Amino acid sequence: MAQQAIAQVVGLKALMKDVDRLCKNERSALFAAMKKAGYRAVSPIVPAARASLPHSDRRPSRTHKPGALAGSLRASGYRSGAGVRMGGTKVPYAGWVEFGGRRPDGSEREYIQSGRYLFPAAKGDASRAVTEYTKEINDLFGRTAIWTNAKSNPESVHD
Repeated sequence: MAQQAIAQVVGLKALMKDVDRLCKNERSALFAAMKKAGYRAVSPIVPAARASLPHSDRRPSRTHKPGALAGSLRASGYRSGAGVRMGGTKVPYAGWVEFGGRRPDGSEREYIQSGRYLFPAAKGDASRAVTEYTKEINDLFGRTAIWTNAKSNPESVHD
């Protein structure tokens, strides 16, 4: 009868404690790195979307501010990633410009579910953004400073 192989994992308890410590504290190195990585990954989408927006030939007035929609485009970092936003309280028509539909004032624009400017720019840049985000997070996990069982310090290996 063949003997069963026995494997011992050294440092598993310490790894679980490290992961728990990193995930519990929203100010931990993990969440800070995720927010920074996300922001870096989506930031190039802003100028791409801004360049695709139509530019108005209308003169500025009390209700019309040329460039306000383009100026409202911004990247924002969040706890575990990031996003690109357009519009706001001073530019409430951003969704209508991006997707279309019927506005309360009766004006209509063809509805396009996939968007016209921001969404196509984000979709076109998605693979680069994912690669950038993944690289940043992998760099974090490769740093020995966040782990209690670091290869660089063999005496610290414990369980």
